[in-house]
Order: sequence, then C-alpha cells, then structure tokens
Amino acid sequence: MHIPDGYLDLSIAAVMWVLTALVIGLSLKKVAESKNLNVPLLGVISAAIFAAQMLNWPIPGGTSAHFVGGALAGILLGPYAGSIAMASVVAIQAFLYGDGGLIALGANLWNMAVVNVFVGWYIYRLLERYSKFGAAFVAGWLGITTAAIFVGIEAGLSASFRYPAFVAISAMGVWHGVLGLIEGFITAGIVSYIHSSRPDLEETSNAVISKVPVAFIGVMILLSPVFAYLAEIVGYSEPLENVAEEIGLAEKQSYTGIFPDYTIPGVNEYIGTLISGAVGVVIFLSLAFMRQHASAD
Repeated sequence: MHIPDGYLDLSIAAVMWVLTALVIGLSLKKVAESKNLNVPLLGVISAAIFAAQMLNWPIPGGTSAHFVGGALAGILLGPYAGSIAMASVVAIQAFLYGDGGLIALGANLWNMAVVNVFVGWYIYRLLERYSKFGAAFVAGWLGITTAAIFVGIEAGLSASFRYPAFVAISAMGVWHGVLGLIEGFITAGIVSYIHSSRPDLEETSNAVISKVPVAFIGVMILLSPVFAYLAEIVGYSEPLENVAEEIGLAEKQSYTGIFPDYTIPGVNEYIGTLISGAVGVVIFLSLAFMRQHASAD
C-alpha cells in the first residue's frame, strides 16, 4: 500500500500532493475548532495502528499483508481527527523508516489517511443503525479496498506503469478485496469490544486512557520480529511490490530513512525491527501521555 518513489509520474505525484494538502488542511482546521477531541486517545490510536502495521502476516503464494487501520481511526476518532492520526503514522513511516517514497508521500497520505479514513467512516455511519459489528466490518473491508483501487489509479495513470490503468486497478482491487476481509474482521472486533466494554471512548473528550491498550501495543511490538521472520519465509512482499516485479518497475528512492526498512544498520535485523518499532511507538505515546498528564495537573 505504501507507494515507493519511481512508481508514479511527477505530475501524478504533484496532483496527489495538492489534493492531500487540501483535505489534511481542512482536517487540521476542523480538529483545531473541535471541543470534543481527546489528544491522548488520538496518540494511543496512532501508536496502536503503527504497531499493528508492523505485523506482516505471511500469505501462502509469496506475499504478505498487514493491518492498515484507516477505517478504524475514522470510526473511533471521527473522519477529521482520524485523518490526522493516519497522516502522522504514514508521515513518520516515510521519514523515519523510508516506508513509501517522499515524492509519493502525497499519494500515500491520500490513499491511507484520506480515502481509507473517510470511506470507512461514512460507510460505518450509514450502516451502524443495523449492526455495529457488520458496519465496522464493511467499513474496514471497503475502506482498504477503495484505498487500494486509488493506488491502482495513480500507478495506472503513470507512464512508468507499462500497462493500462484497469490492469493496475484490477490487480490492487482484487488482492485487497480479499485481504480486506481480514481488515474488516479486525476492525469489527475492535469496534465491538470498545462499544461493549469502553463506551466512554465514544465520548472522546472525557475518555481516560488505561494501561491495557498500552500493554497491548507493547505486545505487538514484541511480536513484530516474529511476524517479520514469518513474512520473510513467503517473500516479505506486498501485492503492489509483486505487480511491480512482474513488469520490471524499480524503486527510485534516494532517501531510506533513519531506520531503513524498520532495521538498524549493523544490528541484527530482528533486533533492529524490535528497537526501531519501539522508537515509533514512543513517539506517539509521548504525545498522548504528556497531554494526559498536563490535563491531570
């Protein structure tokens, strides 16, 4: 889902930067005006999504996938705050870990922090009257699938991609339409749990963050090297990378981040994954708990 540099034409990348800037700018304005925003909750959800994205599930056949979380962020925080949360995750992934290109960052933000979040949120609001679990499942499924289709559109309209747009759209849409079922179930499970056990989180301005989600985030980071190993067994690639390999499309990234590909140069790759992942989580949680501590004072 994270598009590297070299996959998109500069003109397409520029258009996506403009569109993204407009929506993220609107989201920042709406969040600044909101009196119902819980900054600690935003930080914890951002940290959880970041940690969850580090868990690459091995898929038989030579690929892997991971939870994206855009729909979940929108459901729990609302579309504007959810968009900001996802934008912070995607931006840190690009600048700190080289996950996705800097030129392509506008497109990656659009796909994961705008399309995934807003589509997921609107679908959930449309269907929640019938079933919160069902609404969250469809939101998670269609949110990531729609985002993947936009990846296909962006790549397909670029001259670098040697096949018509419908080929890229079909490849990304079909793959993520299937993988999105997992995204849907995870989203539905989390939303159902929160609705039944932590309804106070729906009143985001008053919710208090407990130690349980923080502990869960820590467990995900501890498991990240295990998932990295398992995903490596099947090729450690994602659908977009598989398509690029088939057509001979190469990445053109000069910047690889402070922790390239979630590793630390000179350190065992699995230990590096653990440490680099912990650094990312600390960045998000520090914002959450500094704000919560300040409010308590």
